[in-house]
Amino acid sequence: MRQRLFFAASFTLLASLCFGQQVKVIRIEQNDPSIVYAGMWYPNNEYPNSAQTATLTNALGATATLSFTGTGITWVGPLDPYSGIAVVYLDGVQNSVDTYGPTTLYQQPLFSVHGLAAGTHTLSIEVPHVRDGETMGSWIWIDAFDIENGSGVVGGVSAPAGTIQQNNPAVAYSGNWYLNTNPIMSGGSAALAMDANSSATVTFTGTGITWVGYQDQWSGIAIVYVDGALQAPTVDTYAAGEKAQSPVYSITGLSEGAHSLRIVVTGTRDAASAGNWIWVNAFKIIG
Repeated sequence: MRQRLFFAASFTLLASLCFGQQVKVIRIEQNDPSIVYAGMWYPNNEYPNSAQTATLTNALGATATLSFTGTGITWVGPLDPYSGIAVVYLDGVQNSVDTYGPTTLYQQPLFSVHGLAAGTHTLSIEVPHVRDGETMGSWIWIDAFDIENGSGVVGGVSAPAGTIQQNNPAVAYSGNWYLNTNPIMSGGSAALAMDANSSATVTFTGTGITWVGYQDQWSGIAIVYVDGALQAPTVDTYAAGEKAQSPVYSITGLSEGAHSLRIVVTGTRDAASAGNWIWVNAFKIIG
């Protein structure tokens, strides 16, 4: 049974005991600079919202991404008859969150995770513009986030030189990605997608990067952007035999500093392939 929760302040510092350890919870509002929005979002100033403000959208593909330090996080927002389903990624792990409610309840815990490893994490909320069978709309609301034992990170997470896995906080996903657990993968797991326009974006600090993936007879074609510029309009990941931990794409000679590499699934394949799958296993960053 869902419980109605009200919070009077926009900034809350709480202390509780959880398994013998003190948990400090800090609230950040929807307009905190550590939250990065993409797509069209609308303000809402209804009184029952935390700090009397929130933001909402039903735009297909709109996203909100929050980087934070801490051991847990709760996404806070309304449940109501016009709200839809969101896709939530936490450190690369996909979740589906239905925000429908038969009546309007403000400041509800829509998605919560506790017991994370201390350190930096990334949470991304994406709007697929879908709803369950009862709701009358597909709106997604962001009112606030409650962060345990940490705070928001302005500017996001940038991976340093070295190898990072696909679930590193520096990697942000959109679209529909699946987790594959297999000991042949770097780190023991990988992410894969076949839906067109699904993407994975890694932010890194260095002069070069290699996308490490998996290639086989069911792999498809991707597009790669670096710092927003198209670098590879066709990256064919098909292979006649299995190739684990394969260097799918590399770029070097970048200026020293922060960069981004974005992998976009095209949903297409070459004539020899039996599938459209694109795999993200790891990234090797050159300092």
